[in-house]
Parts: sequence; C-alpha cells; structure tokens
Amino acid sequence: MWRWLRRLLIAFGLTLIIGAVSGTTYQSIQTRRELAAVPPPGRLVDVEGHRIHIWCSGSGGPAVILETGVGGMSADWGFVQPEAARFTRVCSYDRAGMGYSDPGPSPRTSRRIARELAELLDRSGLTAPVILVGASIGGLNVRLFASQYAERVAGLVLVDATPEDQLDPVPTLARFVPLLSSTGVLRLLGVSFGLDAESLPPAVRRFARATQYRAAGYNAAADELIHARASAAEVKAARRKLTVPLVVVSGGRGADATWRRLQRDQVDLSSRGCEVIASDAGHVVPVDQPSAVVSAIRATVEAARGERSLECSEWRRLFAVQPGP
Repeated sequence: MWRWLRRLLIAFGLTLIIGAVSGTTYQSIQTRRELAAVPPPGRLVDVEGHRIHIWCSGSGGPAVILETGVGGMSADWGFVQPEAARFTRVCSYDRAGMGYSDPGPSPRTSRRIARELAELLDRSGLTAPVILVGASIGGLNVRLFASQYAERVAGLVLVDATPEDQLDPVPTLARFVPLLSSTGVLRLLGVSFGLDAESLPPAVRRFARATQYRAAGYNAAADELIHARASAAEVKAARRKLTVPLVVVSGGRGADATWRRLQRDQVDLSSRGCEVIASDAGHVVPVDQPSAVVSAIRATVEAARGERSLECSEWRRLFAVQPGP
C-alpha cells in the first residue's frame, strides 16, 4: 500500500511540475506574441535601468501628466487624453511593470514611483512645471511628487483619489500573484487587474488587450497593493500646504460618507483647492464621466496659465459640473 501511495505522490508531483513548466512556457510565448503584434503607441524611456512607456499628444503648456490607478495603463485615459490634447500637451504613462513598461525594483511605493516619474520627465524633455492628474491610488503618487518636487508642479487634479487614511485590506491573492502570473494561471482564468478593455474607446482597446495578461503587470499591481500602507505613510509624512491650482473630482455614485469626507479633506492640500462631483460616475471617473476630468484639466491649465482664476463657483457654472456638498 505504501509503495502505491509513494508512486501516486510522485506521479502527482511530476504532473504539477510538468503543468508549471508548460504554463510558464505558454505565458512567456503568448506575452511575446501579443507585444510583438501590438507595439507601444508611445516611446520607451530608460529610467534607473529599466524602460518606462510614455505616450504624448497635443501641444502647448503646461504639459499634463496622467497617472492611472492600480493595475492600469496609459490606454485607461483613452477618453480623456484626446480631448485634453486639444488645448495642451498631454502625456499618459505606464508605471514600471504595467502596460508596456519594464518591471522595476521592489518595493513599488509612492516615493520610488515619484522619483522614477521625475527622471522620466527629465529624460522626456518635460522639465517645465507640469500638471499632474492622479486617479485612484495614483493620487498618492502625484501627491507625493507635488510635495517633494513642488517647483516642478503647476497644478494638481485628483480623480476620486485614494486618501492616505482609508485603504482597503491587501487581498490574500496578492501574495501568490508572482506564482500564479508566471505559470499562466491568471491568464487561463481570464483575471485582469486593470480596466476591462471593452470599456475603453475602440482606438485604444488593442493596447489594453495586448498588455492585460503580462506577468510583469500582475506583479507590479500586487507589489503596489502590498506596499500601499507604506505609500500612504510616505504621503502623510510629506504632506505640505501647496499653492498651485487643485481640483478634486469625486465620483458621485457608490461612495459612503467617510469616502466623501476624505475626498473633501484633499481640497485643503492647496490654498487654491476646489472639489466637484462627477454625478454620473462611480470610482472610475475617466471612463464613467470623462468630460468631468477634461473640464477639471482645462480649468487647471487655464489657472496655471493665468488665463482664469480658479474660483469654484464660476468654474462649476462654466462647466456645468455638480458642486460638492
């Protein structure tokens, strides 16, 4: 009996090994095929030894930098970027490991991400002060950048941004992501941490599809989630009063009272802050109600140019956006 049990265990172990090797090979081959079939729309810039993808369009200044949420990529701004590019230069980018960017060193905290963004801007020729737009957890990154590199920031737009005082628990799955992603399990199950490609404009869906199952993307997203509390602590420690135009765009659907209060709290980050509610949007405002984000960017650009003072009442009337309470 023990002999048969031992043989059964050996057979089971060999099956697992063969499955893992096959899955790893499949994951690697498919990733290479997808990236070869759909090259990045922007360019890859060397930053601290790894390449980061940045995609710019439009002209004028100040330039606007779009920072997505966890697991996201530059294509997530597919509704916003073309419209904002009508009145200024706009650049979306993929954080290390996400989208078309190479993996970067761990831990993926806001301090590291902000430092990499600063170098990315330098190497991309974007040395003048920029307007930063941060969605969801990307809000932590742009806030830290604004605190540490205040002279490089002309304005700030926070899009239903994650407050440093309210973070969701780290999913148990996050610890197993490196194994599940490298062996193709997440691909096989159709699990994607980013936005559904079909929710994006047709012009950018192919970029989202080509990168949604990259092991590097899964791993980067898991790393950011695991270290989210460290990022929040970095943001809280660096918090300072800003003097640049700031618009907090909050989703109007699905938020509880605590989330709304913490959204309003972010208005006080700057002496020139304002909150508006995107009444038709949930948490993913750039997809649910992109016009609200474009309007916020336009107002911030005009305020940074000195073309318009950012008075909340006038701004809300002009762009017909529902005011915050």
